Amino acid sequence: MSEPSRRRFLASAVTAALPFKAAEAAPAGVAGRPLTVLHLTDIHIRPEHDAPKRCSEILREVRRRFPEIDLVVNTGDSIYAADYGNITRERMLEQWKIWDETVMTALKGLPVVHSIGNHDPWWAGAEEDEMRGIPYVCRRLGLKEPYSASSHGGWEVITLENCRGSMDEAQQKWLFAKLDALPDTVPVLLASHLPLFSLAGDYDGGNMKGAKAVVDKLAARKAPVVALSGHIHIQSSETLWNIKFHCNGALSGSWWEPGDAGDGSYKRTPAGYALLRLWPDGRSESNYLPLTA
Repeated sequence: MSEPSRRRFLASAVTAALPFKAAEAAPAGVAGRPLTVLHLTDIHIRPEHDAPKRCSEILREVRRRFPEIDLVVNTGDSIYAADYGNITRERMLEQWKIWDETVMTALKGLPVVHSIGNHDPWWAGAEEDEMRGIPYVCRRLGLKEPYSASSHGGWEVITLENCRGSMDEAQQKWLFAKLDALPDTVPVLLASHLPLFSLAGDYDGGNMKGAKAVVDKLAARKAPVVALSGHIHIQSSETLWNIKFHCNGALSGSWWEPGDAGDGSYKRTPAGYALLRLWPDGRSESNYLPLTA
């Protein structure tokens, strides 16, 4: 890529006319103020490619245009990569420092729930190293546990940990008990790094293994379910029974790089984020908003 082209790409990823949508009126028959959710995924923050500055400006603009955001859902791969065998402690710590200074600073004052991505844990340390694996990621993200449940705007918001490709038996048991205890009329927003189900994952690989039992459990509920995920860097949305699946594209696109198309997109999905509105009766809307026109 020539230097002028590179400059145009870097500018477009931050300051291009973003196709923000204004807040929409409630659908006919829907009462109450919606919960407005910002879905960010695969931020992959890194020091290269001017990513910290570009990310800060993107998030600042998002908050300016959407001051009504009530909740941020981050579905993982928060940092560029800590999981490879050649990643040093220093490189891992550098990325988390940029995460704190860039992303969490930009989101200050907003409640944020997190799922852990497969690139977030550092595995190169010794077994006894306190910075190794998922517990350290929980510390960096302020999580008591790698999966959780909380209530927001009449919705139960559940985060799962499937960054190693699947859920273990203990987590599935916890999830099923949580759903059994939840009134059947309460809608659920489920967040995970790997999609439980997506055409994006079918196309490019990466849906969660063993997800059928979880999907069946969710489908048995009376109330609607919205399932958010990332990981694939490709956007697709599907509806199956009472469940809306939204696998959204990466805020980093092609990891903040120009990518094959030279515009930051990954396999025809532009870099971006999603804005959701969730009404107390279970109605929902989700819009994927690309960073470039």
